[in-house]
Amino acid sequence: MQAKSKRSVIILGCTGSIGTTALQALATVSDLFEVVALSAHSATSKLAQVAQQWNCKRVCISNEANHDQTLFGDGTLVYKGSQGLITMIKDTEADIVLNAISGSSGLAPTLAALESHKDVALSNKESIVMAGEFLFSYARSKGVHIIPVDSEHATLHALLQAFGVDQIESLVITASGGPFRTLPASKMVDITVDMALAHPTWEMGAKISIDSATLANKGLEVIEAVYLFEFPPTNIEVVIHPQSIVHSLIRMHHGALYAQLSPPDMTLPIMAALADQTIPLQAVVEPLDFSHLTLTFEQPDLEKFPLLKHAFACIALRGGYPIAYNGANEFAVEQFLAGNLSFLQIAQLVEEVLAHDWSTPYHTITDVFSIDSHVRHLAQQVFKRLM
Repeated sequence: MQAKSKRSVIILGCTGSIGTTALQALATVSDLFEVVALSAHSATSKLAQVAQQWNCKRVCISNEANHDQTLFGDGTLVYKGSQGLITMIKDTEADIVLNAISGSSGLAPTLAALESHKDVALSNKESIVMAGEFLFSYARSKGVHIIPVDSEHATLHALLQAFGVDQIESLVITASGGPFRTLPASKMVDITVDMALAHPTWEMGAKISIDSATLANKGLEVIEAVYLFEFPPTNIEVVIHPQSIVHSLIRMHHGALYAQLSPPDMTLPIMAALADQTIPLQAVVEPLDFSHLTLTFEQPDLEKFPLLKHAFACIALRGGYPIAYNGANEFAVEQFLAGNLSFLQIAQLVEEVLAHDWSTPYHTITDVFSIDSHVRHLAQQVFKRLM
């Protein structure tokens, strides 16, 4: 790729929380970055506004429904649908793709970016959870990198680079504990959708907010960390840290712990991934104020939040188990948000799906989607029984 004065970026899911944060941060360093393509699932008006702001001439509305394309300016190439998204990624020259799409639908765009020799700043953890067995070898074969955007994994990525893998005993992933950390187990039967969406620390989309409430999100992050950093699950820890100031730690062989501390703000991990050490970053987040700062830590309650326990089991078994974990949970959360399942039934549905044999390994992306389809068919059957 010919050297350019600016680092070119494609942002997928530009109207969500990660995409919006990325655009706000990039606006402060617009002399260093250019946005060359954008996507949104259905927020057409907001997508048009962002495209106009950035003078971006390639956009995609990944929802298959009809949308008002007259909202976009003259000369704007508008792609539509999931296949249109893949085409836009492959047709657009860019240095890096920020994949901020939520859920399993983010996997195909990740692969499209890698296939077209683009680095990927990956917020879509489902890409790794579902296809981690070959995703990184595929990226290496294309000569490109996958850089984590989750605050926990971005922290671990930086700490591993600073200290070296050989010096580290285990990775410690922090979790806020969600809105029900102190709620008695006897009260969890009364949890509503609105209660589960009210995260105490972060402002996020509906799916990830529910996953944080069940600790399934932390389970997905454990699986992601195993594939990202090639640490066995026995050398990965989860600790509850309600203040969300410590964004993960490394435990050294000699016993000491090192951590990264900053306010709960996704700007730093996003910009660190987009820059990928090619552009120096300064004053990305507000300096941490130690006035009246209290940090607490505790062990997760695996009886109240069994989905975290099941994630450790799934990544230890490998094969199709991580795919089953992700697919069953994604289906269950959709039904909970629609008012068709109770909060406690999310874990119940996932447990029943995981009780089946998912040990068959996968070798191709077709295998991954085949397993995922089977998982969702079985989840539908379990759902009907629960109803």
